[in-house]
Amino acid sequence: MPLGSYPQPTRVVQHLYDKAAEWLERSYPIRDYPLNIRPGMLFVTAAWLILLGILGMAPLPELPVNDKALHFLGMGFATFLLYFTIEVPEGPARRVWYIRRAPLLLASAFGFWKQFQWGDILANLVGSALFLYAAHLLHLRFRKRAELSSLYQPLSIHNSSTYRDAQGRQHAFDAGQPLPETPDRGPTRHARSGSNVWEADSDARTSIEDGRAGQTMFDIGDDEDDHPHQPGTTRTESAQLV
Repeated sequence: MPLGSYPQPTRVVQHLYDKAAEWLERSYPIRDYPLNIRPGMLFVTAAWLILLGILGMAPLPELPVNDKALHFLGMGFATFLLYFTIEVPEGPARRVWYIRRAPLLLASAFGFWKQFQWGDILANLVGSALFLYAAHLLHLRFRKRAELSSLYQPLSIHNSSTYRDAQGRQHAFDAGQPLPETPDRGPTRHARSGSNVWEADSDARTSIEDGRAGQTMFDIGDDEDDHPHQPGTTRTESAQLV
């Protein structure tokens, strides 16, 4: 059995990860607002908050986890998810500072809103602040990668009829006139029909002939001092005698 026919779990996992990331990063515009919302991230945030509510209020047996660590990780990750539910698309709205920082302001205002004990409040604040900072850095990194990928993405209507923008959405190319085809140029000086062997031979012979022609052109002849002209003979005869 050839090696390529064996299953490759890493490729399957990478494909599933790409599909999940594409679903989570897909955003849709909000009506009358210069913001986009990610339904996938909103669903994951709601599921995480429901899980935290079950762990905090349900009459379950005591968990072998520290209460403060649960508040730190739970509210911190909830703030991390809440940061990515809102997206500011490219456009004139990004010039306004509070619109450009809308995810950061939203997560800072609602990421830790609840009444707890002082230790729980401190754990929520520290966890939310750290996870919010990590989410902001990750967002900047994704934004730079998206800008680079959009710059190096080939925009050719002959290869694909759609392209993907920095937000992950697909758009179709405008149906315009086809690109003018480049006319075929004539054969070059060394282009010949036949096999590559004869072409290489002829090119080598041509280069040798050109070299000989150059030597003949720049040849200054024999020195007259080496062969003095004898009286009574012409230069041609003296050259033949030599």
